Amino acid sequence: MRVSRNIVITGASLIALLIVLGLWSLMPSRTIELAPPPAVTHDGDLLRIRAGGPLDGRLTVEPVAETLSPHQVELPAQLITAPGQSVDIHAPVVGRVAGLYVQTGQHVQKGDLLATLYSGDLAQAWSDDRKAQATLALTRQAYRRAVGVLNAGGNAVKDMQSARNDLAQAEAEAVRAHLRLQALGTTGGEGYQPLMAPFSGTVTAVSIGVGQNVTDMTATLMNVADTGSVWVQASLPESLIPEMGTTMTLDAPFPGQTCNGPVTSQDASLHTDTRRLNLYLRCSNLQGLLYPGQFTTATLNITQQAQPILPKTALLMDNDLVSVFVETAPNTYRRRFITISYEEGESVRILSGLKAGERVITHGAILLNDY
Repeated sequence: MRVSRNIVITGASLIALLIVLGLWSLMPSRTIELAPPPAVTHDGDLLRIRAGGPLDGRLTVEPVAETLSPHQVELPAQLITAPGQSVDIHAPVVGRVAGLYVQTGQHVQKGDLLATLYSGDLAQAWSDDRKAQATLALTRQAYRRAVGVLNAGGNAVKDMQSARNDLAQAEAEAVRAHLRLQALGTTGGEGYQPLMAPFSGTVTAVSIGVGQNVTDMTATLMNVADTGSVWVQASLPESLIPEMGTTMTLDAPFPGQTCNGPVTSQDASLHTDTRRLNLYLRCSNLQGLLYPGQFTTATLNITQQAQPILPKTALLMDNDLVSVFVETAPNTYRRRFITISYEEGESVRILSGLKAGERVITHGAILLNDY
């Protein structure tokens, strides 16, 4: 009885085992997946990219190029009248405007009459000149008479000497009175002071009218400017002064005309209010298409020695530090910090840290930045 019971238990156990095995065989098979090798491994300061990994083929590596092109800087610029070619007209005497013969925008030739002033000061100058000439004629006659009397023995030497002194003073006064008229620029017409054009040009401003009393000789009555040649004034920031070279050109576009050529001149000192240095370019304006006061953006071209150049996509920025990944072997890279000088469109020049011909990652370097 006991033996049959053991047989039943054993048989039941076998049946249960067979059922479990059958069910297990019906379940889908499973495989144990192992973790893939890392895409990037560190070897000191080197980064190695696994061949066939997720980064393989996503990095573009190119050699560092070299450029001889000039450095280009955009500067604010404006047109100004050429130095010495814009003159403010002032009255040399006080008086009343008797005639005005020009208007703003009118072209005049050198020596043209701009306006006339009726002036008591000028009348006084003419009177002084006539009196000086009359006194000179009288003292000259007195001196000749004194010399003749002395030669005849009827006069003392001191009388002749006194007459000669009077003549010298009269001559000096006559010269002074005449030079006074010349300084006033008068050509005739007592009491009428002419205002003449100092050179050929355009009247750019008129601030008087007929009948107006001119009481301040320092006041500007009008302005005459020669705009046949104008200057482009470009303002260079103080930070770029160290980049200046001995050979620089300016390109300044304006409607209808572009001014370009070597820098004509530059300021000798920095403007303390703007912290800028003005550069100048002489520009012909014979067609009259340019007007002083026009603004533009000028391009300063600074000649440079050969320098390495990189596209901006190769740069990795970390606060004030700039780095790139340099290829040391296939799929092996090292981070290197570099110094850049300035932007050249979509590229930058390299001051230090790289040489022309070295291979760097130009696209996709950001994928390695966190490793």
